[in-house]
Amino acid sequence: MKDKEKLEELKSFTESKYKNIDLDHLVMYSINELERIKGNLSYENIVVAAYKIFPKKFSLPGFPEYPDSNRVEQCLWRCAGKTRQWLGGKTRQGFSITSKSRIIFNEAVDLLEGRKPTKTRALSQTRRKEAILVETKNSYAYKKYIEGNSNLITEADFCFLLQGTLDSEKETLERNLGLLKMFADDLEGEEMLKFLDYIEKRFKSFLNNK
Repeated sequence: MKDKEKLEELKSFTESKYKNIDLDHLVMYSINELERIKGNLSYENIVVAAYKIFPKKFSLPGFPEYPDSNRVEQCLWRCAGKTRQWLGGKTRQGFSITSKSRIIFNEAVDLLEGRKPTKTRALSQTRRKEAILVETKNSYAYKKYIEGNSNLITEADFCFLLQGTLDSEKETLERNLGLLKMFADDLEGEEMLKFLDYIEKRFKSFLNNK
């Protein structure tokens, strides 16, 4: 049986079952289900599995009939990262199950079956971080960076990115930059971290001129 046919076997949960469960545990549960049906643990299959099992959490905003692959990719980046090591592998070559994976699979099942309390506060904090990172992606500085116009990023753009102005205290800007880097390390991929490292070096002298 082909993977596409196997994926059709996956059943979705009612939203109330997973509404307050963090995205990473939901993705790990999806991977467990993929393994159960003997599906390939490719990035594409995991995106489809997560969307089919938890459609309300992994649908594209404004387009519920389509999966949000970026959201799943961010989860996989965290789960397979050096800090957690819940998974082996990478997006391009596919993922693999580790001894830690089994532990997280069991946690995910316990959360879905109500045997383990959800961390509502942690979930709200994650959403706050996600909202701040969305603002970062919508900033003039980030858009210029992505479009290859890094040299056009101004000091005003830099300050706006850090929720400040040219008149803001440099210590405040430095603190906000540090928080952004921490949020990106928790929730984003390498591209955002590269951008923040670049912007920090680019405006180092500006920050040091206190």
